[in-house]
Amino acid sequence: MRYIKVIILLGLFCFPGQISAQEEIREVAQYDKISVGIGVGLDHGGFGGNLLVYPAKPVGLFVGGGYAFAGLGVNAGVKIRFVSRRDPTPRINPYLIGMYGYNAVIVVFGAAEYNKFFYGPTVGIGIDFPKLFLNSGYWSIALLVPIRGPEAQEYIDDLEQNHGFDFKIGLLPVAISLGYRFFLF
Repeated sequence: MRYIKVIILLGLFCFPGQISAQEEIREVAQYDKISVGIGVGLDHGGFGGNLLVYPAKPVGLFVGGGYAFAGLGVNAGVKIRFVSRRDPTPRINPYLIGMYGYNAVIVVFGAAEYNKFFYGPTVGIGIDFPKLFLNSGYWSIALLVPIRGPEAQEYIDDLEQNHGFDFKIGLLPVAISLGYRFFLF
């Protein structure tokens, strides 16, 4: 009988502790270590995909490739995300992105021999949306600023002046990236 009282008393003391411990468990945001993304933008090589690996939680390295109207577009770079220490389940995760690869493509419809890629650095800012998980990944959007030399505009000017082409749309100063990332690890 005495043992039953001891067991009941121990149970009463332990049970509130278990409830308290369970209440302390909070949902923690999932961060990818390796993911693959599909989408549109310079970091996806145009219309394509990319592979992103995080050797450290905030710093990721990526390579992207896809169709960029004149052929295969390729970019590689770094993504630095701002991981919240205060909020374990943030609604958004802002990040900085920098890459090198194609950042302008000139397409002449009907005269593919004049199509040409231009390469250089691109920088930008973006947001990942971890609250929109489908248990397999997250949405990501970025505003990118290509840092172009004068070569791309000079090529457009040459095509207009010496070859009779008329470009309705010039080089845009910014680009947008939109994609969905799937967790691999």
